[in-house]
Amino acid sequence: MQVLIVIQVGDDFASTKYIRQKEKLANELGVNFKLLKYDNIRTSELIGVIEKLNDNQEVDGIIVQLPLPKTINYDLVRNSIDPKKDIDGVNDENRVALLDNNENGMIPCTALGIIKILDYYNIDVSGKDVVIIGRSIHIGLPLYNTKNADIIISSVGKPNFITQDMVRENVCLIDVGFNYYNGKICGDVSQNLTKYKYLTPVPGGVGQMTVYSIYENLYKAYYLNRKDNKKILLKNS
Repeated sequence: MQVLIVIQVGDDFASTKYIRQKEKLANELGVNFKLLKYDNIRTSELIGVIEKLNDNQEVDGIIVQLPLPKTINYDLVRNSIDPKKDIDGVNDENRVALLDNNENGMIPCTALGIIKILDYYNIDVSGKDVVIIGRSIHIGLPLYNTKNADIIISSVGKPNFITQDMVRENVCLIDVGFNYYNGKICGDVSQNLTKYKYLTPVPGGVGQMTVYSIYENLYKAYYLNRKDNKKILLKNS
């Protein structure tokens, strides 16, 4: 049985809801899901927790749930995760592996979910003007000039951010935003925007595919870690 550890610091409402989605799917897939929750913890202490999980051969995947308190150095935290257990693909080693097309690297789950959506609907990105809006190592760095874009991926985190006057009529909109507006969950794309070719729903679009991709990476991590553990056993025998 695969073992997934999710670490949460604080009690962010959206994060808690997202964790429940992960746990629900874990139960359906027969994955051993464990949540380590801390009200308050220092960067060094959190890294200590992660290092113990790295050394635990029974643990296959580790996720540090965002957001973290501003007092925690996320760069140090994410790079303390064993790359083979980093199923969110946030460790710098996995980012380099992605650029090098290393098949053993972990692709960030949101990016992997978006790729699967594009593949499923046969949306060819070759030769297309693709714009990514938002600052996140999970999605990408910000690019602008949306008016002429064929495909727009938005992860800004602001309701009604993408409006009709910002896009062309046949645009493909991948909405990664997850916001609360007037008591409802919504994405970055304005609900008044009606002229488009494709639009992923929020909720139930990229977020759902991200959760599925987590477990695809977990199975990958499971086999990578088991293969390495067998090598260690053979070496010590």
